[in-house]
Amino acid sequence: MARIKGIIFDLNGTILWDTAYHNKAWNIFLEKYNINISEQEIRDNMHGKTNAEIMKYLFKQDLTLEEINKLASEKEKIYRTLVIEDNLQLANGVEKLFNYCLETSIPTSIATSSDQENSEFYYQRYNLKKWFMPCRYIYNNYTFKSKPNPEIFIKAANSMLLDPNEVLVFEDSIAGITTAENFGAGKIIIINSTGDDYSKYPYEMLTDFNEALDIIKNNITVPRENTYLGKL
Repeated sequence: MARIKGIIFDLNGTILWDTAYHNKAWNIFLEKYNINISEQEIRDNMHGKTNAEIMKYLFKQDLTLEEINKLASEKEKIYRTLVIEDNLQLANGVEKLFNYCLETSIPTSIATSSDQENSEFYYQRYNLKKWFMPCRYIYNNYTFKSKPNPEIFIKAANSMLLDPNEVLVFEDSIAGITTAENFGAGKIIIINSTGDDYSKYPYEMLTDFNEALDIIKNNITVPRENTYLGKL
């Protein structure tokens, strides 16, 4: 087994526990369009997916990119308003873990299905530029296939010059975990931010990122040289 050298973080539901905010925004959005869908359908068919796939699923028809962007922007404005009103912060222990990786030059990347509008919102609001260079902040820009296709993780690994089996992935959604498996991640850790049942998976599960620091220390050898370009 290859030595773990770097980390890929999913964003929504993983480092930002915002699933309830997305669900509430979807409920407001769906009510406007008289679309009835269960919470289970949302978890199974929407979490971890791109807005293009979600809108096609919801409206049961092919949509133009312009139509998708208009609908997605409408929903995401609702979501961002809820996040701002509630002053939602990064998950407990995340910043401590990010700081440790930065200080020890452990390469990290974010791989999120969020579109550009939301991704820019996160990057600025949560000061993610402190820990992640733009080239290691991978989001849905319509140039790669959606999860569970592993292209987004491949791009994230390439940004760190690492092979899949050298990467630890933190994920929360079923689609994201399947993506990490398809990617061939060296190690997968599930972040249970919603109290879901992950018993079918053989991976470690955490409910607090403070628990992750010891795991990182036990699985990743700190590089001998300080080569992390994020300190520019």
